[in-house]
Amino acid sequence: MTPLTLVAHNGARVYGGAERYLVRLLRRLQDRGHRVVLLCRDETVAGPARALGVATEIGRVGGHASLHHAARLAAQLRRHRPDAVLLGTFKKTWLGAMGARLARVPRVVARIGLATDMPSRSVLYQVAFRRWIDRVVVNATDLTGPVWAALEGAAEERVVLIRNAVDAPARTLPAGALRRQLGIPAAAPVVGAVARLVRQKRLELLVRGAARLEGVCCVIAGDGPERAPLERLAAELGIGERVRFLGHREAIGDVLDALDLFVVTSHVEGMSNAMLEALAAGVPVLSTPVSGAAEALEPLDDGRVPGEVVAASEEALAGRLRALLGDPAALASMGAAARTRALERFAWPDALERWEAVLSGAPLP
Repeated sequence: MTPLTLVAHNGARVYGGAERYLVRLLRRLQDRGHRVVLLCRDETVAGPARALGVATEIGRVGGHASLHHAARLAAQLRRHRPDAVLLGTFKKTWLGAMGARLARVPRVVARIGLATDMPSRSVLYQVAFRRWIDRVVVNATDLTGPVWAALEGAAEERVVLIRNAVDAPARTLPAGALRRQLGIPAAAPVVGAVARLVRQKRLELLVRGAARLEGVCCVIAGDGPERAPLERLAAELGIGERVRFLGHREAIGDVLDALDLFVVTSHVEGMSNAMLEALAAGVPVLSTPVSGAAEALEPLDDGRVPGEVVAASEEALAGRLRALLGDPAALASMGAAARTRALERFAWPDALERWEAVLSGAPLP
């Protein structure tokens, strides 16, 4: 296809899973010959993007619905004369879409990854999504219907499913090395998570669930305001020596290598990129019923399962952890199914073809 000039806008204050996915997407589109620029509010997202070779510009545009700031964004966009603008932060949708229309950008695409980010949330978002945005991309099947319904009568083709794609998780250590560094016995069962340590992730469920299981170790990679409360909780439950808090880890393949079971305990979530990386690493997943979990963990055609969805209670979680960790053969089967699921459903080639079609206005493959 004819190479595109694409400007992506991301106003996030944190570098989380959505930002990591966006940067990887832009890098791969760039590798396919497209000119790509990422507009960010500060170095939080710009730094990792540049490290991956993606061109960035800092443009700290304030306000969610300020015509003045939309005009500033429009001026920034005009310098690049993009074929399309990709909006990656829901709270900046009105601002980004208005700026793109003021700059007469031919195509405006927004991405929604959370069930709480709906066009019906306010009049401002309704105006932006119904009048100024050409396509809305969702990353999970269970978001398609609610988003389309929120657009109230818009053509169904305006809402497009493009599942997140996953890379093989980066590793810097030999197999088993992180367990040894952490002093975890080779035979000890290990559960864990990779996440920002914020309330939304509800990681106290994981800590409390692990506390109910004798001899089970828990590894949590990530940082955030909930780290200290979680450390206190582990100490209060008497399992401080069994829970390892690793802080932020860029090479999460090393963390996944140490786990027998990856756990998602979120209250609200999109198609979790960390969950997909666990699948790609062959680590079975146990998840609360958040958006995308059932789709990612449903049985394969041959009946094998890459993971399970469990009720969001410490009793239910502990029960499934106990059952799965006590059945090594089932875990091995789930791990193999996890790799297959990642390769068959969350591979980059299909995702990139669909992104190119959406951004260019071509028919979907």
